[in-house]
Amino acid sequence: MERSLRKLNYASYTQGNKSGKLLASKLRAKRLHTKITQIECSRGGQVRDPTLIVSEFANYYGSLYNLGSDPAVPSPQKENISTFLEEACLPTLSSSQQVDLLAPFSEEEISKAICALPKGKAPGPDGLTNLYYQKFASELTPTLTGLFNHIKLTGQVPPEMLLATVITLPKPGKPPTHSVNFRPISLLNVDIKLYAKLLASRIAPLLPKLIHPDQTGFVPGRQTCDNTRRLFDIIDLANRSGDPGLLLSLDAEKAFDRMHWGFLHQALEAFLFPAPFIRSIMALYSAPSAKLLSMGFLSPIFQITNGTRQGCPLSPLIFVLALEPLASHIRLNPLISGLSTPAEEQKLALFADDILLYLSDPETSLPPLFTLLTRYGQLSYYKNNVGKTQALPLHIPNSSLRTLQNKY
Repeated sequence: MERSLRKLNYASYTQGNKSGKLLASKLRAKRLHTKITQIECSRGGQVRDPTLIVSEFANYYGSLYNLGSDPAVPSPQKENISTFLEEACLPTLSSSQQVDLLAPFSEEEISKAICALPKGKAPGPDGLTNLYYQKFASELTPTLTGLFNHIKLTGQVPPEMLLATVITLPKPGKPPTHSVNFRPISLLNVDIKLYAKLLASRIAPLLPKLIHPDQTGFVPGRQTCDNTRRLFDIIDLANRSGDPGLLLSLDAEKAFDRMHWGFLHQALEAFLFPAPFIRSIMALYSAPSAKLLSMGFLSPIFQITNGTRQGCPLSPLIFVLALEPLASHIRLNPLISGLSTPAEEQKLALFADDILLYLSDPETSLPPLFTLLTRYGQLSYYKNNVGKTQALPLHIPNSSLRTLQNKY
């Protein structure tokens, strides 16, 4: 056994990065995992031709990223968004924080961002890798500083910088025969990712003040285990007290991909982000486009009019900002009753778009909760994924439980 292990380690060390049998066997296993042999067509039936499979993916994501063109999806009105945000009673930035956001990018900031680029990441459509930017950082930094400050000031980005290559990754446990069962990852050009990273570095330190502690996703200083520990404590407390309750886990369908830009823009205004800084953020959404890559085939370019790209360093930060108004409405709504604890009433916990609710009176709380989710969805394109919604009853009488099961 020991001799076999030494031989295996020696083979991996000497042949792991060379074109040979060892590398070929690893790539073969990976290719079998990601290979798409057939996919369900939106018009019915199945397609097996790789070019038709790519076309089917492109049609699906072209529709997903352009929900405003779907007659079945009504466009939200600015007045309704404003009313919803006002009722959320969101925290706001101070004057000094607003001034700090508007400071120009320095060469030192950009140099640090380039040095922090991870190794081995796939490039965007221009083919320039992270290593290229790190190798020629001294020559590129002055030019990038001028470019990024120009974008920040004017809100204008060259369209070619906003082009992305979308690749699809199969979701674990889902049959890879439907477009909906794949996760889209946008391969962005490194220059636009650097610009987004600079904006993210300005926003991240402000999130602990703007986002309630219930949200542990992408907020500096918070971890998922915080909410996990709270969940176990609440279940233990409910079991000892015998009080009835319901734990409801919600999951948003394509949450990042559906986000309405108008709602996002007005949410940033509600937090009192300064208008020039909002313009520098929305520059990323001025004219984005994408082409889909699957099994070596590229689709035609299609435009994007909603969603925050998975692969952009800024996306998770502005997403949790856009989700906070919904969380605030849930906390403030007196008709949605949480579980009582010695410290305070507990209503919800969040990790990005994953929402866990603690309800003490589900028969009374669920109707206003779903009304609120519908209202938020009409304004932001949020859509609850019913297939992933789960409920855990705690000491609920069988008669009440059957009523809830029949109704929901």
